[in-house]
Amino acid sequence: MTLGNCVFLPQQLMPLRIFEPRYRLMLKEALAGNRMFAISQLDEDNLSPDNEEPPCPFTCVGRIAGHVDLEDGTSHLVLEGLRRAKVLKVQRRTPYPRLEITPLAEEDIVDPLHCTREIARIMAFSELLLGELGADAQPIIERLRGLTNQPGLLADAAAGHLITETALRRRLLECLSPQQRLILVADQLARLEAERSLGEQGQDLDPGMN
Repeated sequence: MTLGNCVFLPQQLMPLRIFEPRYRLMLKEALAGNRMFAISQLDEDNLSPDNEEPPCPFTCVGRIAGHVDLEDGTSHLVLEGLRRAKVLKVQRRTPYPRLEITPLAEEDIVDPLHCTREIARIMAFSELLLGELGADAQPIIERLRGLTNQPGLLADAAAGHLITETALRRRLLECLSPQQRLILVADQLARLEAERSLGEQGQDLDPGMN
């Protein structure tokens, strides 16, 4: 599936509404098989009359974690991101895009101590940013805590829940270094928390003091 301005990450839980006839067929075939399909961002730089839906070079394979069929033939589903892959070629475009892909291996961690510090930063900022959700945040926080011994997966999960900037998400999808992803995610969460704190301080200012 190729979607504009959408970067799907491993560990992300993405809700989707399937309504196009071609993707309804794709969903039917996926459910009858391994329950998996990939989501690729539309490569707008390579759009052309002969190449209407080019996928970006990197994609993410997901597994259908749950779905509900509606009376009008559409479906709601949750797709769980599993792993990165490289797009080798578009095998066919009809009735829906089918890609030839190859899975990508993670790079080794070169500085475990540095990773430990970045993991602590991610957890601290995630808990602060999710705190506004109250009790609804607890399952997410527990999920992140369960990944602290898997640095790359933790970075992906935190980004999937908390980072919305498309360009950064694409950079994270293309990054095979768990250590570098930890740094990118921790730095972005630090910026988001700083923006949130400044926003709260601005609301607390007494207008009469300005």
